[in-house]
Amino acid sequence: MEPSEDAPGSRINPFEVALWIVGLVAVAAAVWSTHWANGTLSIANGGYYCDDAGNCKELYDYALVHTVLALAPSVLTSGFIAIIVAFALRAWPVARPEHGRVSA
Repeated sequence: MEPSEDAPGSRINPFEVALWIVGLVAVAAAVWSTHWANGTLSIANGGYYCDDAGNCKELYDYALVHTVLALAPSVLTSGFIAIIVAFALRAWPVARPEHGRVSA
């Protein structure tokens, strides 16, 4: 027995797939980039490394690390919103009652 075309979830919605992909990539990118930026800051000890001879060099790009730390919460939030919308699109046809009218 084949599923009917009117059954909820019988067809793949490409927009829903795109929401899942964007949401998961955004969450993963925000978590990974925050981990990278915090690790870079903790290793850098203020951003500079000086050897015994007094030669100092910068270990990270200040602007890049702080841009990542500033944008990561927004990217994480947008990823969660995309995942919630994808869940809502999947649940909407199931939760919506059918309004079939019966005439007397």
